[in-house]
Amino acid sequence: MAVTSDIIDGTMTFEKSRKVQPFIEEQSKTWRKSQRSLDRLDEAPEAELLAAINVNVGGLIEITQENLKYWFQEDPRSSGNRMLRSYGYTYVAEAGSYLNAVIAAMDAYAEQYDVTTRTSEELERFQTQMELFRYTKEMKRGANEVDSLVGYLQSEIGSTDMDALYKAQKALVKALSKELRGYGEERFFNGQTELHEAYQKYYIELLELASADILADLTKMRYDLVEFNSIASSTEISAKKTLSFFDNEMRLLTKREARFVKRNLPKAPKR
Repeated sequence: MAVTSDIIDGTMTFEKSRKVQPFIEEQSKTWRKSQRSLDRLDEAPEAELLAAINVNVGGLIEITQENLKYWFQEDPRSSGNRMLRSYGYTYVAEAGSYLNAVIAAMDAYAEQYDVTTRTSEELERFQTQMELFRYTKEMKRGANEVDSLVGYLQSEIGSTDMDALYKAQKALVKALSKELRGYGEERFFNGQTELHEAYQKYYIELLELASADILADLTKMRYDLVEFNSIASSTEISAKKTLSFFDNEMRLLTKREARFVKRNLPKAPKR
């Protein structure tokens, strides 16, 4: 259960394959060792419990070794295939179902034979992960506005490579910023509204990009909290940088306005 929780963390935060692979190997190795111990239990009352363990843990090992391992090798973070990217949620749901079935079988055995049981840190961690999984599934359902910008870029540049999309996002912001800085102040002050509208559009699009980054940070932060390793400070720094950028842009615009007004004030008549 402990090593499966490590795998679930890596799956839900789209870790790199090399970081999750050791946990996948350890899960399989632990199960092989456990099977040797379980084979020694040959009492009749234990048969039903052992059958439930073999079926469900065996199923868990199978989806990890045959599905999840190759999912990580395909690098789902860079895939434009929505079904491939969403398999992580499918795996966690199936893994949770298998482990919950084992827990239910153990509880039934304990109740039938009056065995005293106690909770453990591993069990509490797993149960917290399942609660968190249900929360993030709901959160993902409401993330369409953030996904829409990625979808727009994908349709514009015709790529399904996520790295290319993120690169396009950065290029969009950089090009738009350069274009806005190159606008003449005269256009703004002589009644043309293009500059003002462009700034408004720019800020809205940049906020969408920032919100996507912050959403990713918050999702990872909630998972790190399960491990008592919060990244709240990095999220705060990210948010402060975003706000600082907008403040700086407004200051620059104010300075340009002031310079333009000063240069264009009517001169005093000569005596």
